[in-house]
Amino acid sequence: MQEAPVEIRRRVLATLAGMVVSAVAAPRSLHAQMHPQPLQSPNAPVNQNVPGGLDGSQLAYQPRPSAISPLMWTQIKKDSDALLQMATDLKAKIDQTNLSATLSLPLIKEAHEIEKMAKQIQSRMRS
Repeated sequence: MQEAPVEIRRRVLATLAGMVVSAVAAPRSLHAQMHPQPLQSPNAPVNQNVPGGLDGSQLAYQPRPSAISPLMWTQIKKDSDALLQMATDLKAKIDQTNLSATLSLPLIKEAHEIEKMAKQIQSRMRS
């Protein structure tokens, strides 16, 4: 019979201890909720006294140096001239065709070759 009141006391003390801990912790958590701290921007300058972009911080995008070899440049120039000639010839042939006729298969193939040449030039310029 003596053990039952002791057990009740333990439960009451544990409950009171839990309430005290939550009462002490509650103002801190409420303060954090009411006044959240702002996060620093990843783009913020390292030194706040220097205007943005002038502190020498590394940018996410850095363009590659446009050093193209002279050999590649002459090849691109030669291919561009050939592309212009092919496009001019195609335009002359299309101007001579009848408006009521459908385009012939050789004209469509020539247009496809022009497109292929343009893509080759573009890939050379990118590399």
